[in-house]
Amino acid sequence: MLGFKHSQESIALISEALKGDNHPLFNKNHSNETKVKMSIAKGTTIYVYPTDKFKLENKFTSARKAAEFFNVDKDTVIRYTKSGKLFQDKWFLSISSIDTQK
Repeated sequence: MLGFKHSQESIALISEALKGDNHPLFNKNHSNETKVKMSIAKGTTIYVYPTDKFKLENKFTSARKAAEFFNVDKDTVIRYTKSGKLFQDKWFLSISSIDTQK
């Protein structure tokens, strides 16, 4: 496609298609309830434990939500979850709940 030039007619059709008027959600927003449902369905639950790992400190519906809480990038949350290393020198992040009933 290098060097290919669209015709004026094609450019007009592409421009019209990109306006989004035919999209079913054009000019609409999801409700907060729907956003929560989508987050739960798509997100990976992040469990936060203190250094002793005996008490669940917090639980987030997604890495993005945990990242917002800790004011870091979501990739940082994911990296610490996978590595098992101590996050911010005081938290263990996990994608599975640790049985604290022992």
